[in-house]
Amino acid sequence: MEYLRELFHDSLNSEGEVDIAGYRFDRDSILRTLEEEGYKEAFSQWLEDRKDEMVNKANKILALYDNADRFRLLQRAYRRGAIIPFVGAGLSMSSGYPGWTRFLYKLLPETRISKFDLDNLIATGQYEEAAQLLFDDMPHGTFLEVLENNFGCTHELVGPVQRLPFLFTQSLITTNFDDVIQRSYESADKSFGEILLGVQAQELPRKLGEGKHVLVKLHGKSDSNRDRVLTKNEYDKHYQDTNALEQVIEASCCKTLLFLGCSLTVDRTLQAMANIMQRRGEDNVPRHYAFVSLKDTDDRIARKNQLSESNIFPIWYPNDEDHDECIEALLIKLQEGGG
Repeated sequence: MEYLRELFHDSLNSEGEVDIAGYRFDRDSILRTLEEEGYKEAFSQWLEDRKDEMVNKANKILALYDNADRFRLLQRAYRRGAIIPFVGAGLSMSSGYPGWTRFLYKLLPETRISKFDLDNLIATGQYEEAAQLLFDDMPHGTFLEVLENNFGCTHELVGPVQRLPFLFTQSLITTNFDDVIQRSYESADKSFGEILLGVQAQELPRKLGEGKHVLVKLHGKSDSNRDRVLTKNEYDKHYQDTNALEQVIEASCCKTLLFLGCSLTVDRTLQAMANIMQRRGEDNVPRHYAFVSLKDTDDRIARKNQLSESNIFPIWYPNDEDHDECIEALLIKLQEGGG
């Protein structure tokens, strides 16, 4: 895969530059220039070795807890083409974009809001209320300007988000404001045919039936107030009818979702999914999965039970290991279809 080439160059250059008569050269440049076929063979072998390494890492993760059986069912759904990835901020952070919590705390010094008040809202999962509190204390237009500065800029693509175009070619759902997903698919020559914003997500089942390649941005874009859903007032504006959010989520859940880079704390989306399952019954809604980081201090059983209320079933990976590598390893294993 082309996006891995820079990592290959890093591995070649890890032993330092080559000094020839006082001139210094990168090792990858020398190999590409003097032995093009050798360079291609070396890159191909490096890809195979890295793939084997990632599969071994995935196998170790799947040996933990009850991961293996659950992952086998996820693979089966993947082979049927029944998976839609649901991507959170965790897959954009490697490219230099802040997560929601970091973004809100970044705004705090520009307001008169106390850290104590913000801490309490974040701790209880009230992110839209926290955003509203900060928004209301800032001059008109300032919040949007900071939002655009943080999420509307272009950073180099980094991490497993670049693998998604090679696994999922139908549709994708995200709550992110940045353009990391679009650029990842464009770089792989697999651009989305259509982008649905916010409440337009209700059109997803029809678009899928038409064979459209769709990106759903549930929270809209960073540069538009019209479709953006972040503060409490924006939630209330777009979802005045209490059933409206559930209708959007229900349409988005028309297939099995795989949550990637999502914190999956208590929020409106999870509550809507829980309400849908209670109303329709667990046998009448798709089962969803998530790659979830597990800290040593986490109560795994309690966390699992909480997610199951929304019909989401976790595949755990250790919090003390590289998050990007763990997610990429599991994605490679998923694509392999073994198990």
